[in-house]
Amino acid sequence: MPLGKILLIVSMVITVATAALGYINRERFTETTVKLYDTRDTLKRTEANLTKTKKELKETTENLIAMTAEKEQQTARANALDAELAKARTQIEELNSQIAAKQTEIAELQAQITPLKERLAVLEGDAAGTGGKLAELESKLAEANALNEGYKKKLDDTQARVVALEKEKSDRQARLMRNGIEGRILAVNPAWNFVVLSLGDKNGAVPNAELMIKRGNQLIGKVRITSVEPSTSIADIVANSVPRGLSIQPGDNVIFQAVDE
Repeated sequence: MPLGKILLIVSMVITVATAALGYINRERFTETTVKLYDTRDTLKRTEANLTKTKKELKETTENLIAMTAEKEQQTARANALDAELAKARTQIEELNSQIAAKQTEIAELQAQITPLKERLAVLEGDAAGTGGKLAELESKLAEANALNEGYKKKLDDTQARVVALEKEKSDRQARLMRNGIEGRILAVNPAWNFVVLSLGDKNGAVPNAELMIKRGNQLIGKVRITSVEPSTSIADIVANSVPRGLSIQPGDNVIFQAVDE
C-alpha cells in the first residue's frame, strides 16, 4: 500500500478519535456544569435553611429567657405569699388564744355577778355596797365583751385575708401551668377518689391546677392536682364532675385549660 494512503488513513483515524474524545469531554463538561449548578442551588437552600434555623434559635432563646424571668417572678411572689400566709396563720392562733383567755375571764366575771345579784335582792340594807361592787363587775364584763368582739372581728378579717391569699396563691400556681398541656390517667383509685396522672413537675404540672378529663371528644369529668412528682402527679376527682353512668378509666386523656381572667 502506498505510504501516502497509509498516512491518510492514520490521519483520518486520528481525526475521528479526536472528535470522539472532544464529544466525550463536552458531555462530561456539560454534566459537570449541571452538577455544579445543582450544588450551588443546594448550597443556597442550605444557607437559607441555616439562616432560618439561626433566627428560630434566637427567638426560642429569647422566649426561654423571658419565660425563665417570668417564672422567677412568679416563684418570688409565691414565696412572698407563703410568708404572708404563715404570718396570718400565726396571728389567727394568737387571736384564738386571746379570745379563749377573754372568754374565760368573761365566764369568771359572770360567775361573780350572779351571786351578787342574788345577794342584792336579799340584802336590801347592804344594797349600796353590793350594788357598787356589782356595777364595777358589770363594767369589767362589758369591757371584756367589747374586747372579745374586737378580737373576733380581727380574727374574721384575718381569716378572710388567709382565704384571699390562698386563692391568689392557687390562681397564681394554676397560671404557671402551660395552657393546653395534655397527659393521660395512669391509674384510678375510686375508693379514695383520686387518680395518678402522667404529668409531673418536668411537664409543668402544679398543685391546685384543675384539668378536664376527655375520652375522645367527650368531657367525662375534672380533676384537681394535689401533689406533684418529677414525672407524675396525684389529683383528686372533682366532686359531681363525672356524669352519672360514666367512670374515669386509665388511659383517659387530661388537658389543662386556663380560665381567662
